[in-house]
Amino acid sequence: MRKDNKVIIVLLVLLVIFFIAMFALFGINNIKQETYTSTIIVGDSAVWKYQNKKWTNLKLDTSLKELSWKNYTIYSDDEEIGNYELWHDDKWYAFDKQKNAIDLPDKFIAYDTNFKLKLLNVNKDDVKDYTYVYKVLEDNLIPTNSNFTSLYKSTLDFDNDGLEEDFYIVSNAFAFDNSDKTFCLAFMVKNNEIYPIYTDIDNNYYYKGCKPYYNTFLDVNNDGLYEFILSCGKYSKKEQIDMLYQYIDNQFKIVISNQ
Repeated sequence: MRKDNKVIIVLLVLLVIFFIAMFALFGINNIKQETYTSTIIVGDSAVWKYQNKKWTNLKLDTSLKELSWKNYTIYSDDEEIGNYELWHDDKWYAFDKQKNAIDLPDKFIAYDTNFKLKLLNVNKDDVKDYTYVYKVLEDNLIPTNSNFTSLYKSTLDFDNDGLEEDFYIVSNAFAFDNSDKTFCLAFMVKNNEIYPIYTDIDNNYYYKGCKPYYNTFLDVNNDGLYEFILSCGKYSKKEQIDMLYQYIDNQFKIVISNQ
């Protein structure tokens, strides 16, 4: 066999091995992703369905009725309440297997999936070092001596790289002081770099905007990365904005919202 032919055969074998390795790394995972389905209920404000790698916002009464009398795993404040059937009328109601009513908290997350969904228990920590807070305020032309109604961070390893990241919430929403702006800011700090998540600044004070908070961190598509639901409470209203964020292309993006 000629030397040139041997080289060609070796290159072809290496090419085949490369494609097999790439399929094992990415192809199998993509196939699995297409089989995952989930329904996530965010209190009485949002219902999202994940199927064929796409998210759907369920709002129609007929869709909600189809979800009734099914078993869901229910969490509140990142703590599991249990598995109960939910029924929707004017709001969601919970029942055990004997159809006995179960009290539902005002804020809860319920889900039904065909995979083991992972949900993190995340604490709110006081902010002691204001370096990043002041940097974000200054970048948005907001005085660093502003009064805060929300200021905390949650520390977790959302991308499973062995290093923890800090997720901040900074807001002066509904403080009724002499400020001329309402600001609501959410951002992450990783390796000393700031990643914006949510920015809402309004010159019309008091009744505009909403106060954000990290509702829960969970792996909604079983890919090893934690997504999170950022909720935002409006002034003097029970309704809230719910946004599901994913980390895509080195930034946080809303993949679905109830707005």
